[in-house]
Amino acid sequence: MLKYIILGVVQGLTEFLPVSSSGHLTIAEALFHLESPDANLTLDICLHLGTLLAVVWFLRADLLPYITVAGWKDAGRRRVAFLVFAASIPTAIIGLSLKDTFEKMFASPSLVCLFLAVTGVLLLLADSRKAMVSQPVLSELPLWKALLIGLFQGIAITPGISRSGSTIAGGMLLGIPGVEAARFSFLLSIPAVGGAALLQARKIMKAGLPADFAPSELMVGFLTSAAVGLLALKLLQFVLERQKLSVFAYYLFAASIIAFSILSLSGGPR
Repeated sequence: MLKYIILGVVQGLTEFLPVSSSGHLTIAEALFHLESPDANLTLDICLHLGTLLAVVWFLRADLLPYITVAGWKDAGRRRVAFLVFAASIPTAIIGLSLKDTFEKMFASPSLVCLFLAVTGVLLLLADSRKAMVSQPVLSELPLWKALLIGLFQGIAITPGISRSGSTIAGGMLLGIPGVEAARFSFLLSIPAVGGAALLQARKIMKAGLPADFAPSELMVGFLTSAAVGLLALKLLQFVLERQKLSVFAYYLFAASIIAFSILSLSGGPR
C-alpha cells in the first residue's frame, strides 16, 4: 500500500510541476521493482486519472461556462477552445505515429535521467526570456503559436521530457506570460491526459486485467495523485507569479544525477 501512496505522490507532484511525471514514475517503478508491464499500465492509468480530476477541479471556473449556451457566446472563450483543439492535433499525430518508439524508452530509466536534464535546460531557456512578453492575452494567441505549443507537448511524450514544463516553457519562449502559459498548458492537459488514458484502457480491455490487479491499492493511488496534484497546481501558480521557474531546472539537474547514481548502484534495470 505504501508503494501506491508514494507513486501517487510522485504522479501528483510531477504531472503539473515542470519536472516530468512519466520520467519520475519510470524511475520510481524501477526502484520499487514493479516489473510487470500490465500492472504498471493499470497503475499509470489510475494515477493519471487522479491528476486529470485535479486539473478539472482547478480549472473549474474556466470549464464550467462551456457547459452552458451563454458560455459559448463569448468570443474569447470560443477562441481559447479552438486553440486548445488546434494545439492538440500535433500532439495526437506525434503520439499515435511514434507510440511504439516512445514506449520502448520507458524500459530505460537511465535514458529517462538524461531527458530530465534536457527538460532542465529548456526551463532555464524559458526563464531567461520571461521578461520578453509580447502575447499577454491568451484569447488573442495566433494559431501558429498554439500549434507550436502543441508540438512541444507532442515531443513531451518522451519519458523524462515534462509535458507541463515543455508547454509552459514553449509558451514563455513565444512571449506568453508564465501564468497564462501555465493556464494554456493545464487546459491542453485535459484532452492529452484523457486521450492517453483511453488508449491505455483500450489496451488493457483487449489483454485483460493483470493477475496482480489490486482495486483498493489502485484507488489509494488515484486519490493520492488527485489530492497531491491539486496542491502541485497551486504551488506552480505561486512559483510562476514570482517568476522563479529556474528552481525546477536546478532540481531536475540534481534529480537526474542522483537517480542515475542510485540506479547504477542498485543493480536494477537501466
